[in-house]
Amino acid sequence: MLVNRTRTLGAIAGLLGGALLLAGCGQPAAAPAAQDGATQAAGVAPGRSPIQASGSTSTHSDQQHTDGDDSRQTASTDANQKSTSTNVARQPTGTECSAKDFKVDLNVQPSQPGVLLMAVSNTSQKVCKLNGWADVAPVDMSGAPHTNVPVQKVKIPGGPTEFSLDPGETGFAGVRVERGDKADPDTVVATGFNVTLPGTGGPVNANIIGTDGTQTGNGSLYAEFPVKAMKIGTLQPVSQGVTVFD
Repeated sequence: MLVNRTRTLGAIAGLLGGALLLAGCGQPAAAPAAQDGATQAAGVAPGRSPIQASGSTSTHSDQQHTDGDDSRQTASTDANQKSTSTNVARQPTGTECSAKDFKVDLNVQPSQPGVLLMAVSNTSQKVCKLNGWADVAPVDMSGAPHTNVPVQKVKIPGGPTEFSLDPGETGFAGVRVERGDKADPDTVVATGFNVTLPGTGGPVNANIIGTDGTQTGNGSLYAEFPVKAMKIGTLQPVSQGVTVFD
């Protein structure tokens, strides 16, 4: 029992102080949209016969010239339609998946006490759409959420961005925990966090990864956070800037 208590205190110190840099999470690679080529109509020059009367030749030529203009106009319209279809294809696609389709890791940042890098991975076999903020709730040892903790959603690194995650891809967000004193009645002690992604309809029990690689998910880490307030950044397709809090 004494040995376990010593390991527990060591794990807590590693979480709150931070010493080692975590391994970087993979970033989704954006696939370039296919480009459709516009079809160009070829005009046909009107033929001339030496035995045709001049009036008849002119009328026939004018009619073919008109047909050529109509053909070019149709080709231009088709090209514009194809261009519009290409632009639409570049927009994020996918569905709002359920909680069971995601895995959430909260990575302790070694040089930023109280800051966690949230990594949201699509573990399903379908494309999932994300947009906005995740709801993050600190929980106690029984898994019950602390509902009285002030949580502020901030535009870091920017406003909401709609994007899609292919199977196996990961999105990111930053979480900042304002740590308090355990003796402060406005401070709660959290041993974990529930994360609810927008549109998923339920929480995901986040796996906390310490600076030394130990995890709550496999029982090698015991996490303890004295939480007074929290800030949550927007979900983004890349990790750049998501943990840069003011």
